[in-house]
Amino acid sequence: MSDPMQPAPEPSPSAVRFPDHVRRIVGATIVPEPGIQLDDAEIAFHTGTGVIDYLGPVRGPARPEDLDARGRIVAPGLVNGHTHSSMTMLRGWCDDLPLDLWLAQMRRFEVRMTAADIRAGLRLAMVEMLRSGTIGFVDMFSWNTELLGDVVDSGMRVRASPGVFGYGAVAFPMAEPEAGGVVLDEVPALAAEFAGEARITMDYGLHAPYTCPPDLIADVARRAIDRDLGVQIHLSETRREVAQSLTDHGMSPIAHVAGLGLFDTRLHVAHAVHPEPGDIDLLARPNVTVSHNPVSNLKLGAGIAPVPEYLAAGVTLGLGTDSVASNNTLDMFEEIKTGALVQRGLHTDPLALSAPAVLSMATRGGARSLSQGLSGRLAVGEQADLIVLDASGITASPNGDAGSFLGYAARGTDVTDVVIAGRQVVADRVVLTVDEEAARLDVRERVTRVRGELDAR
Repeated sequence: MSDPMQPAPEPSPSAVRFPDHVRRIVGATIVPEPGIQLDDAEIAFHTGTGVIDYLGPVRGPARPEDLDARGRIVAPGLVNGHTHSSMTMLRGWCDDLPLDLWLAQMRRFEVRMTAADIRAGLRLAMVEMLRSGTIGFVDMFSWNTELLGDVVDSGMRVRASPGVFGYGAVAFPMAEPEAGGVVLDEVPALAAEFAGEARITMDYGLHAPYTCPPDLIADVARRAIDRDLGVQIHLSETRREVAQSLTDHGMSPIAHVAGLGLFDTRLHVAHAVHPEPGDIDLLARPNVTVSHNPVSNLKLGAGIAPVPEYLAAGVTLGLGTDSVASNNTLDMFEEIKTGALVQRGLHTDPLALSAPAVLSMATRGGARSLSQGLSGRLAVGEQADLIVLDASGITASPNGDAGSFLGYAARGTDVTDVVIAGRQVVADRVVLTVDEEAARLDVRERVTRVRGELDAR
């Protein structure tokens, strides 16, 4: 793969002929990865394979089928490292409670969600993510063939895990009557069904050690290793959770599940806000990825994760929104800015964490978290997973440093175009693969029904 810092020599425009299968984005400021900026540049990719085959100086004017991107910024697509996408149904449902009481209110709503409700919530979430520059997401909720098919149709990438709370616990009684044990048994079949789809990764999903008993956690660890599947779990989100684990097990939640074999799997951890001594070494294992979710952690009063310490120790960090019920958006640019600034305030040090470092979490760290062999950077030979942002607006003026704009000023509404695996899925701020207006109306009607049921109780 070529180094984007060493672009190819500029050829004579008259000598260049472009095959029909090559799509070009021409004249943009390109940020192949945080800290690198190419001005008045071109990126081209194969629309069949989705692979980038050129990155460098402009090789001639844009053709009608190309994108003239003068005045725009091209950057790697963002990855939402942790969310519960179908919970768009619960946006604004319960905003100001401690986590334990908040979770109880969430469950009151979730147990009334039908399979059609969950599907509607997913579709609305994908519209929001696509429009704000997210090309893939790591998700724990209810997952089945139909829902995974919707992700395929949308063009997005997902690392999905059907969440379980116990062998006998039914997570979504109105949507799927199967208890947790049956859900676990079905995960390998789902993984096999989508094995040929490069944009789908299946995991086992354990909600948390305070809801899942030790024998279940150990069982899932064995299953994951035997079947070469990953695992997702929430760990050490609040001080209360850690204190309870110390009382019940004599160790932190992270150490507890490590003792049950979970850290021997391909593990993705959500939160890890409050590590105890020794936990960071476990999180730094090469088979482990961690999603830092700053906005959700702040909204729920969960705390602030020790991100600089994690990065210094070599922890692979992604960046996530969590669900819109605890956020209330899926805009990853909010996470990037908040993620950088909150560490500076916490440490009273403007050098505690840079915006490029957090942008790298949302791109390169997110790519690792997806577990699909991606780099999260733009380079020849890599998948064309990219976003285009309007740099003509007031918050981008003057725009000498594209990295500064991406880290501190950009918003999801600045995204104009999105390409995933060489397929354009957003064009001029319009999602091409999901009907946005239908998704909005569908969710609105379903939320009215569920809230009416809750009000009647």
